[in-house]
Amino acid sequence: MTGIDVVREQLRIASGSPLVATGRAPRRGHAIEVRINAEDPARGFAPAPGVVERFRAPLGPGVRVDTHVEDGAVIPPFYDSLVAKVIVWDENRPAAIERCLRALGELELRGFPTTREAALEIVAGEVFRSGRYSTSFLEEIPLAAVGAA
Repeated sequence: MTGIDVVREQLRIASGSPLVATGRAPRRGHAIEVRINAEDPARGFAPAPGVVERFRAPLGPGVRVDTHVEDGAVIPPFYDSLVAKVIVWDENRPAAIERCLRALGELELRGFPTTREAALEIVAGEVFRSGRYSTSFLEEIPLAAVGAA
């Protein structure tokens, strides 16, 4: 939302270069980050380790995917279940939501249960679109598509 590549700036600082900009960065647009985990929403979001049979990240402007997985990667039961972060940006919240839905729809991740379908249902829902929700969202709103009630 600031147009600043924070990782690039961290590397510049580490190499002894000064910051390109200082002070509060101007903000523009709206960003949404969705964390895709190896968890089974139908079993109370229990960990669901496994082998990645197929992984294809969504592409396009305003879409970034941070991940460590590829086809054949093993998601072990011993660590955090995070598989990927899908981050989208657009000019405003409604456009960012639509871009997020497209990106989640294009994401291919097979081999074990994930939170992808739950994320699609949440982002498409009226409560999320309204922006009026809390950290107890999952306890308050049943997720029909993933079997969590």
